[in-house]
Amino acid sequence: MSTSTPRISGGDFTDWKMLGTHGYRIESTDIFHVRFAGSVDGSTIETFYDLQAAYAATIGRPISLLVDITKFGEFSTEGRKLSTALDPTGTIAATGIYGGTFRQQMVMNMLTRAGSLLRPWLPPLQFFAHEAEARAFLDACRAERNAREA
Repeated sequence: MSTSTPRISGGDFTDWKMLGTHGYRIESTDIFHVRFAGSVDGSTIETFYDLQAAYAATIGRPISLLVDITKFGEFSTEGRKLSTALDPTGTIAATGIYGGTFRQQMVMNMLTRAGSLLRPWLPPLQFFAHEAEARAFLDACRAERNAREA
């Protein structure tokens, strides 16, 4: 997205890093874990996408995205537009989203369903009540992808 893609090298990215009020870290071999806290604007979406693309390029394959929306606020109009316009194909293999209120899950679900109806080739994405369920989903997607590639 931006003209200067962040580099994912040097430093310990297994510790939580902050992007404004939002946290992120790299886990396992391919998990990019995001914890949204507060509202999300377009520049935040763009920066996270750039970080995820840089990490995927670093490991040489698409990543698994694990997203905590427990403390998610609101999407700005610009943030909604950017998130639905981005094509994560080649960057994200699967996304597991967990937590959040019923209202937050409904808003996020509507946004992602609209995107998947318009772009059915998008990587799998599912919502879960708990982190363990989202991780199990990502593990199953990884196993399926590995079996296809074998």
